[in-house]
Order: sequence, then structure tokens, then C-alpha cells
Amino acid sequence: MSTSNATVWEQNLRTVTMQAGEAAELGQWDQVEACYALREEYLLDHPMLPALAMDLSVCDQAVTARIVNARLAIQAQLIETSKIRQNFRGVRSWQGLSEMGPTLMDQSV
Repeated sequence: MSTSNATVWEQNLRTVTMQAGEAAELGQWDQVEACYALREEYLLDHPMLPALAMDLSVCDQAVTARIVNARLAIQAQLIETSKIRQNFRGVRSWQGLSEMGPTLMDQSV
């Protein structure tokens, strides 16, 4: 690979990795996945210098942190929803009302 091609290839890797980071910031997880799939294609036939690997790794860690934060936020919302649902069940039983059958929350997607 010529120096010019190597520079373009390296810039493409950096660009697609940065796009993954920006998509993760916006919660566009399908776009994050697409960026990493494209990056994987770029990496199939080319060796990567350690300095470039380190730079990309820093961005990857930021994306990973965003994924963990999103997962934790969703988990907290599910816990809160479960607590509210349990409270509603308690109110229904206190009022002598029976369960009305499965609700939308009971149905899996």
C-alpha cells in the first residue's frame, strides 16, 4: 500500500470511528453498529500501526461508556416502571379489583 493510500485508509478508519462516537452520543445505535461494520471491512486486509490502534481504542472506550450509560438508564427506567406497576396492583387489590388480564406491559415484543 502506498503512503498516500495508507493515509487515506487511516483517515477513513478515524472518520468512521468518530462517526460511531457521534452516533453513540445521539443514541443512534443502529448507526453505531453500521460504522463498526464498515470499520471491520476496512481492517480485513490491512495491518494497523500501534499508534492508530491506540487512537481508535480511545474512541472505542468512549462509545463503550455511552453504551453502558444507556443500558444503566434503561435498566433504571425498567425498575421504576416495575415499582409503579406493583403499586398499581396494590391499589387494585386494596380496592377489591381483580387483575384485568394481561396488559401491554406484560406482552413481550
